[in-house]
Amino acid sequence: MYKVQGIIFDLDGTLVELPVNWREVISSVENMLGIKVRSLLELYPKIWGTEKYELVSRMVERFEMASLDGFRFLDDSPQLLRDLSSKYQLGLITFQGINVAKRITEMIGINGLLMATRDDAPTRIEQISRIVSATRYEFEDFLVVGDLLNDVYSALKVGCHAVLVDRYSRYDDVDEIDKKITVIPNLKKLPKVLYV
Repeated sequence: MYKVQGIIFDLDGTLVELPVNWREVISSVENMLGIKVRSLLELYPKIWGTEKYELVSRMVERFEMASLDGFRFLDDSPQLLRDLSSKYQLGLITFQGINVAKRITEMIGINGLLMATRDDAPTRIEQISRIVSATRYEFEDFLVVGDLLNDVYSALKVGCHAVLVDRYSRYDDVDEIDKKITVIPNLKKLPKVLYV
């Protein structure tokens, strides 16, 4: 169980599901840049701070905004966030653009939610750091909740605690990694790993 002051959530795949056709996005980015792109998460830090980054980010945002018509909240996440917001400083990290993140957080309806998007930082470590540095707490006072190994490994690297939401049993062996990562099947199990 974790005794923390704040909880930082990943957005897509953790709190919501955005039906973005990522293959189409990557194909469009490849055509724009004239290079092979394995992963946007690998590309963003390489082109951060350049005009290419802005062009790519705005193109990706068009796909993300179009997907908002079909997005859905996972595990009644708005209610969970409302419940947690009275006890914890909440943060949101996402590789979505700021406009998409704002639209979704408006629907959630929580004031005081700190946010770091790909428009703020190109890596998960930098996003987590931005959230923590905007508070009076230390890294060890935060729990990061995400659905990808990048989320939880980045949290551990900066000294935060980590919970992996593994809805599809993709990471059966993760709970053995130094016993530092808690794996849960959905967000409804999150309160059980928190000292309240």
